[in-house]
This record gives sequence, structure tokens and C-alpha cells, in this order.
Amino acid sequence: MDAHRKHVRGIVDELMNNSIKAGATQVDVRVEMKEGEIIIWVKDNGRGMDAEKLAKIKKALDQPRRDELEEYYGALAGESMVGTGLSLVGMMTDRAEISSEPNKGTEIRLFRKTED
Repeated sequence: MDAHRKHVRGIVDELMNNSIKAGATQVDVRVEMKEGEIIIWVKDNGRGMDAEKLAKIKKALDQPRRDELEEYYGALAGESMVGTGLSLVGMMTDRAEISSEPNKGTEIRLFRKTED
């Protein structure tokens, strides 16, 4: 589990940063680390997103895990994959759930398997 703590810290930092940029005055964060899986939940009261922007964010979070890319593309994956912070978050997680409503905020739940 210790090997995953660095990834969790980076993911939480990126999500909190985005919440603050979206004007949130309240950000709730919960991390549940259990055998086999880590669940990261962030909910804010920021500007929220319309359906079009929400779809773009979902696409960014739906990146394949980086270790899966490296297996497929070899060492080139790390150099050729350039994207937003959320794309990087997507590459560190297995599954994302996101909901948002304009002027009401955003809720993101991310799941990362810890068993190899």
C-alpha cells in the first residue's frame, strides 16, 4: 500500500487544485485505502460544469493506466503522452465517476486497484 501513497497524494493535490480554480469555497476529500483498492472522493461547491465540459473532463479521466500503456508501448509512452493534469490523474487510476452541475459544484470518485 505504501507504494500507492505517492500517487494518491498527487491525485488529491490535482483535484483540490482544480476545485480551488473553479472558485470552490468548500472542498470535501475522502480517501479510503483498503486491500485491493483505493477510492478517492472529492466534492466541491465551485462553478461546476455544463454537459460539454463534463464530457471533456470525463474523457481526460478515462485514460488507460500508465503501467498498461508502458506494457503496450514500452518506454516511449512516458515521453509521447502529454496531457492535462487530469489526463495524468486518469493514467494513475482505473475508473472515474464524475458528476457536475453549473453553479452547484462537482463530485469526482476515482478508483485505483492496488493488487498486481
